[in-house]
Amino acid sequence: MSEQMEYLFFDKELAQRFSDFCSTHSIQAEMEVEETPSGENSYCVKFADDLNDETLDQIEDTYNDMFFGEQAAQIEGNDSSGALADACGVQVMLQSGEYTTVAIHPEIMNKILSVLTVDELQKFLSQVAEDIENPKSGPICRREDLPVL
Repeated sequence: MSEQMEYLFFDKELAQRFSDFCSTHSIQAEMEVEETPSGENSYCVKFADDLNDETLDQIEDTYNDMFFGEQAAQIEGNDSSGALADACGVQVMLQSGEYTTVAIHPEIMNKILSVLTVDELQKFLSQVAEDIENPKSGPICRREDLPVL
């Protein structure tokens, strides 16, 4: 049995557009509506994780554009003081293959995303996870396996 990919939205129209995008790539996606702790609806688009790397990259790029672009603009546009979200996060895969979500305050996330792409942020957090799971000693200048872009 294959794993499920899950993509979260807080706007039904964006979730439907993402689901439609998946359909254009012959991916059978289903959308589930869930209630958030604040009583709002969230929309989770799910499909089987049996995609080739190229298709997965297209899906990830589209999700990032929609979630961190269009949806973030909707949230920030609701109030002149900025984002109304209480929290946001980035998923990072651990060495075990499990995913964890790193919680980041929305104001800090906005600052980070003003200088880094989502992909760069995920690579950074993955490197942090790698170094925590596999501690390294000694000065950085003497390491042979420094991260690359």
